Amino acid sequence: MAAVKPKRHGPSMDMTAMCDVAFLLLTFFIMASSFKSEETVTIETPSSISEELIPETDVCMVSIDTDGKYYFGITDATQRDDFAKALSDKYNLGLTNAEMVAFTSLAEVGVPMKQLKNYVNLSEAQRIKVELEGIPLDSTDSELVDWVKTYGETFAGSKIAVRGDGNTPYPALKNLFDEFGRADLNKFQLITKIEKQ
Repeated sequence: MAAVKPKRHGPSMDMTAMCDVAFLLLTFFIMASSFKSEETVTIETPSSISEELIPETDVCMVSIDTDGKYYFGITDATQRDDFAKALSDKYNLGLTNAEMVAFTSLAEVGVPMKQLKNYVNLSEAQRIKVELEGIPLDSTDSELVDWVKTYGETFAGSKIAVRGDGNTPYPALKNLFDEFGRADLNKFQLITKIEKQ
């Protein structure tokens, strides 16, 4: 008589624990990451062969668009609240706590100080529609220098980064460098994209 072959069963594995681990990792990375704020102005930086990286923290960013308008931004979102308080106190802007919190959501500011209170009170949809005039910087009104100096006074050891579009008019850059020189702000980094070799 022939022997009866037992039915073979494939190995089974309970995947419940693996799914739990995957969702825990996903949740961790979502909660631990910080999202980049939307930029106020789009700037196509020129390329260079420099490979030096701009630090992630303690950096204020001065941007110049193709029309020669100046914008001020802070790369580290955690510093924006303290900066808004320092700016409000130093220049008597009268920003409320809610307005300072609204300031922290701005990657860059492109309005003069006198318009800052109204600008932060706008909704995000309204801010997109507003035509920004830029922060004043000329021989009669060097307000952008005041923004940069206030940032430097608020955060010791901070750095300045300058980001200009490839089509930014040269006089706008020269004006910025001249005003920085008059204010004794002689150390700053130019932001470029890495040139492909």
